Amino acid sequence: MKKLRGSLAAKITAIVLLCLLVLAFVASAVGAVALSELGAYSGGYESARQTMLDRLCRDRASRAAERVLERGDEPDSVYAHENFRFVLYDADGQLLYSNYDGSGFLAHVSRTYETYGQEDYIPIPVPTASAAVTPPPETQPVEETQPPESLTMIEETEAYIVYVTEDGTLLYEPNGTQSVRKTYRIEGYIPEELSVEDEIYHAMRLYTLGYSLRYVVYAVAAVSLLLGILLFIFLCSAAGHRDAGDTITPNFVDRIPFDLLTAAVACGVGVALALLLEAMSFNGAEIIAGAFLILAAGLLFLLWCMSLATRVKCGGVLRSCLCYRLLAWCGKWLGRGGRALAELLRSLPLIRKWAAILAAVWLGELFVISVCRLGLSTQAFFFWVLEHLLLTALAFYLILSFRRLRLGAKAIAAGDERCEVDTRGLVGELAEHANDLNHIRDGLSVAVAERMKSERLRTELITNVSHDIKTPLTSIVNYVDLLAREAPENEKSREYLEVLQRQSARMKKLIDDLIEASKASTGSLPVEKERCELGVLLDQTAGEYGEKLAAAGLELILQKPEAPVSVLADGRHMWRIFDNLLQNVVKYAQPGTRVYLSLERREDRALVTLRNISRGQLNVSGEELLERFVRGDSSRNTEGSGLGLSIARSLAQLQGGEMDLTVDGDLFKVTLRFPALP
Repeated sequence: MKKLRGSLAAKITAIVLLCLLVLAFVASAVGAVALSELGAYSGGYESARQTMLDRLCRDRASRAAERVLERGDEPDSVYAHENFRFVLYDADGQLLYSNYDGSGFLAHVSRTYETYGQEDYIPIPVPTASAAVTPPPETQPVEETQPPESLTMIEETEAYIVYVTEDGTLLYEPNGTQSVRKTYRIEGYIPEELSVEDEIYHAMRLYTLGYSLRYVVYAVAAVSLLLGILLFIFLCSAAGHRDAGDTITPNFVDRIPFDLLTAAVACGVGVALALLLEAMSFNGAEIIAGAFLILAAGLLFLLWCMSLATRVKCGGVLRSCLCYRLLAWCGKWLGRGGRALAELLRSLPLIRKWAAILAAVWLGELFVISVCRLGLSTQAFFFWVLEHLLLTALAFYLILSFRRLRLGAKAIAAGDERCEVDTRGLVGELAEHANDLNHIRDGLSVAVAERMKSERLRTELITNVSHDIKTPLTSIVNYVDLLAREAPENEKSREYLEVLQRQSARMKKLIDDLIEASKASTGSLPVEKERCELGVLLDQTAGEYGEKLAAAGLELILQKPEAPVSVLADGRHMWRIFDNLLQNVVKYAQPGTRVYLSLERREDRALVTLRNISRGQLNVSGEELLERFVRGDSSRNTEGSGLGLSIARSLAQLQGGEMDLTVDGDLFKVTLRFPALP
């Protein structure tokens, strides 16, 4: 399928087949509708054929009467070379024209035709001796006469105008024209012998063929429609593909703005359909022309659909529209104007202050001019106003530039390394000051980079030294184990070996913690995240530390919801976090107290909280306890490296979580937050 989708030959073949299927569907659908309208399925062959002939005869009779009576065509030239004859009578039944010889006919129609004409009235002079003004009788024709030159209009109505001459004669002149209606009767005939291959002849042949296929056309329409839909889907799927891959390559049509392409295709389809309506007849040439028009409209629509499919695959239908680009351009400039207005509004306190100062200066100058009666001409006053408007614009420019510099300096002072003062539009000292602020930002960035480099070097130093110490320490631990296996008889020697074993193990644990803390803080530990159910992990932790907590005189209270709470984390690192926290509890919690370990879900966050009472007084803050080598036991009499809490926080951050530590008197509280999974 991929090869066919990218093959040009396959697309051309599909288009040709689709055109043939469209023609087959249109022809079969039109044939089925026409046969159904004629009654071929209910009335039979003869009845439907007679209905068609009657319609053709009626249509030609009306057109013949119109051409002869309205257009004034010669009757002999009307349908002279077609299988149609007609007889024309006037209203009195008098024969006006006939080309029918009285032979047999296939169809006959008799129709009445009326014409409406306009005829001018003729001015009729009517002498009168009475004062009454009455119109002339319409039944008495009077020859047209030229009225005297000297006329006086004495009355005008909708029907006539009355004039009077010097000798007192009244003349009636009709006001406008009158409408005349004439009635005719036309009889049309289609002869039995069709001697000319005209539209009637072709209609008869098409009807005979269509009637013989009256049930086949439904099957042809259904099959052609189904196959056409499948080919249309294939062409839309193949649109934009040039090879067997999944790459979409737009062509020159796809680069035309989509709204312009839509308008052009709509106009083309509209013109084709309009021409198709004009060309609808049973003439063979016009049928072929109609088929070409249908194909042209269909190909234009197919081109539009394939272009739409390509644009949808590329994801730029709206962006390719000219209207969208225009709206985006307008929106861009409106956004700029809105941002400028917003900046102006944010500067209102400063601008209002300077606006008040400038207004006071203006009013003061106007007061001095009016009091001292310094007469200014119109031209001088115009230049005075223009000068002050320019000065006001300059003042507002300086105010806005000063505000931009102030905001930039404020952001840099807050430690924003990404802040850069925009120097566009600034000139002179203002531009230099903006560049100085940007240089300060660059200096801060360099200082921060140096600090990060120093921190990284320190971490690497700790890691490397720890590795170097670990090698000889491993040898010491191994040889101490070998000496312990010898079981020396001297009591002092056994005591010395126990001290060496205990201290070497402690030192090995310290070095392992140092290495792990360095890796966790630098993010070099591998993290394999997977779905982790915190409730199950807390149950395992409680079971692991049950005996140790009981030995330390502590009671663990585990609280968790019934519904599972899952996070995306590394199970090994999560276990190490809980292990470090509970080790810290065993070492430093007050015996005889309770330790609360709870799990809850708040919206989209999973919260794990650990609370216990400290055995010793805590004189440091929670943030300090999270630093390296800081221990709650200030005397440092207990075992520990002060790295457990720091490692736990680094591991939590490494997995996308947070760890907070709060100290309230003797209350020690740790809170872990992780994004919860649905």
